[in-house]
Amino acid sequence: MRTIHFCLFCLFISVSYSQTTDYSLSNNWAALPGNGSNASWVPEDTDLKDLQDSAKADVFYIHPTTHLIGYKGNSSIDNRNVNNSTDEGPIKYQASVFNGSCKIYAPRYQQAVLHNFFTKDSEASKQAFNVAYQDVKAAFQYYLDHYNQGRPIIIAGHSQGAMHAKTLLKEFFEGKPLEKQLVAAYVIGYPVEKGYFSSLQPCGDSTQTDCFITYSTFGEGTKSDWFDYSQMLCVNPLSWKADEDYVGSKTHLGGINKKMEGIATQLTGCRCDGGKLLVHKPEENGFIPLAGKNYHLYDYQLFYMNIRKNIHDRITEFLKNKPQ
Repeated sequence: MRTIHFCLFCLFISVSYSQTTDYSLSNNWAALPGNGSNASWVPEDTDLKDLQDSAKADVFYIHPTTHLIGYKGNSSIDNRNVNNSTDEGPIKYQASVFNGSCKIYAPRYQQAVLHNFFTKDSEASKQAFNVAYQDVKAAFQYYLDHYNQGRPIIIAGHSQGAMHAKTLLKEFFEGKPLEKQLVAAYVIGYPVEKGYFSSLQPCGDSTQTDCFITYSTFGEGTKSDWFDYSQMLCVNPLSWKADEDYVGSKTHLGGINKKMEGIATQLTGCRCDGGKLLVHKPEENGFIPLAGKNYHLYDYQLFYMNIRKNIHDRITEFLKNKPQ
């Protein structure tokens, strides 16, 4: 049984389903090795390459909310407008950061539409997020059963995707045998509160494994009160340390946005402060914050090259220490 909610001002439809998606069907994946997707994209005017064919690790990447219009419920898995937004947005500009070191697995899922975040304590919104997570869980189980074959794993997500990544890490990894395969988790753009994990720890340097990275990006002087960030964790993507030391722009290896043709370096310095990642205004057009100096849309893109290098460094360290 399902409920359909029509938006009068657009072609988007919000749908609540009771069944999980069938991940044996390749078109239910936004990125799947060998199928061709925007996860294979590399920025122009660079020597970066898509090396998925030879990658020795996998990433299970969970995309953020791309169904932005609609009152409540969940997005249909075959909504073409939403899927196009997913492919041309986060798959291209976020998931692609992993293609130099990982095979990329990114499921489409019955995401909770954006409005649910503004009513997230209501029973209807809780149900919408649960429907979305059940899809993510089913996709990950299918990945484990059919694709992984014991390979090292990175878990990654952004925004709603990071929220589901938190739950996935608790259910499948923390204190479980699968944790031995965990290189790291990039839980970005959705807060991880202190004490959420009982044993899994925030990464303390650039090569630590079996740990997680989390941050939410704001401009200096932000007044945002979306969450009580004082209780949240933050790992600096320029130093990869969970401290509040400022790191200057000379360590910034490059960012990307849709208005840029290639990579721009030394865009900003940053520091963790009160659970937020605070940045100076990027020295490049196209990084436009949301209200409250919130750079949420660019959590990955602003630090694209630092993340790309860090993925390689952590996998290298993991493989070096992996029992033969």
